[in-house]
Amino acid sequence: MESKTFSSGSNFSRRSEGEGEHFCFCGFPSPRRTSWTRTNPGRRFYGCARYREGSKCKYFKWVDAKFSHRATEVILDLLDGCHQPPSTLVDDLNDVDSMQAQAQASSVNHLKNEVAKMKIERKCYQAFIVLLFLCLSYFMMKCNGLEDEQKFLQLP
Repeated sequence: MESKTFSSGSNFSRRSEGEGEHFCFCGFPSPRRTSWTRTNPGRRFYGCARYREGSKCKYFKWVDAKFSHRATEVILDLLDGCHQPPSTLVDDLNDVDSMQAQAQASSVNHLKNEVAKMKIERKCYQAFIVLLFLCLSYFMMKCNGLEDEQKFLQLP
């Protein structure tokens, strides 16, 4: 797969074609997260995977355009009505790209295992056919040998 580098001003992102992954300046995959701040509630972004570890990477890129003032008000009203911010499960659900990549890798590994099993089965069947052919040949030779013996024992 080919990698492309996009840069604009101080923003930098490396994206792997086909997978749509974003990488931070540290070189790690940048997970997609959702902001639940008062100024950008519900807005998705990519950020450094190690920002909680005190990374100095500072990679950050918005996925969504800025919401309208009215949309922000509605989201905040809904959040205030719940009296609690969304659970971390929401953040995990928004990381669909990573989950999908893991599922695809798991599928590929499963298919590779299935192919390996099928190759082994094929070799077993081939060995069985060879063995069957040898047995059949042996019995045919024995039958021909018996016919020759009977001809030998017959008086003219």
